[in-house]
Amino acid sequence: MVRIGAMFRALVASVVLLGGAAQAVTIKYQANDLSDLVAGQDRWSYAYQLSGSFGFFEGINLLYPAANYADLDLTEPPDLGDWSSLLTQPDPAFPADGLLSINAMAALNPIDLRFTLEFTWLGGGRPGDQPFEVVDDFFNVVAIGRTTLPAPHGVPEPGSLLLFGVALGLMSWPRRRY
Repeated sequence: MVRIGAMFRALVASVVLLGGAAQAVTIKYQANDLSDLVAGQDRWSYAYQLSGSFGFFEGINLLYPAANYADLDLTEPPDLGDWSSLLTQPDPAFPADGLLSINAMAALNPIDLRFTLEFTWLGGGRPGDQPFEVVDDFFNVVAIGRTTLPAPHGVPEPGSLLLFGVALGLMSWPRRRY
């Protein structure tokens, strides 16, 4: 019985310490106001940073609602050797959202992919975060999320694993009774 308990604890510890093969997909963006070449059109760009891990043909779909976006243009596409991209325009007549689909052409782990999209902003104020989908190799949606702004530069926070280890260490510290 003791051996089974020790083996179970070793298995749990290895899973916690080593983690799984998959990493969560995150997409960070920076919105940049561009000079407007046509009067009445508010041009912007999103500089994206995609991180995580992808298997062969897995990827993401970024969605652009037709009420807020027009004239999408992928000005700095991902590396064509490793990625395939497809851009469709938003169409308010249907109504259909715009879509930027990016799929891995090989298993990539981990990645730090950067690309830029320019667009005409139809909404009020400043453009914000966008919804995205993570798709598997059969193009089934396996996760959804929203893009985030990059973290401000400052004091880095300790990793959750280190924090967890410190908490366990403090809890096992022998208590002295007086």
